[in-house]
Amino acid sequence: MSKKKHFICTHTWNNPESRKTVIENTKGMTDKMFFEALKSEKAETLQHWMGKDDFFFCHWYAESEEAIFENLEKAGFNSLMMTLPNEMPRFVSIYNITNEEMKDPDE
Repeated sequence: MSKKKHFICTHTWNNPESRKTVIENTKGMTDKMFFEALKSEKAETLQHWMGKDDFFFCHWYAESEEAIFENLEKAGFNSLMMTLPNEMPRFVSIYNITNEEMKDPDE
């Protein structure tokens, strides 16, 4: 098993109907249900931000970009949106302060 890394994914809908479909299909879904639906041994969503604009964002912890796409496909989302994953070697959060030196993103 490969080591998991942090990714930020920028997503955009294929068309306005795709957005409506996902909004409708996630009505009544809890945050726990959402995160469980997008979790596998190789990848999981840690955070999700979505507003009224065309673009939305997710923080993934995954072995690879391919593992992210596999989870999106399994959940039925991959055909509804375009996804651009970017690996983020430097990940720090106010929710997990370690007082350790931050990683150099160029290494």
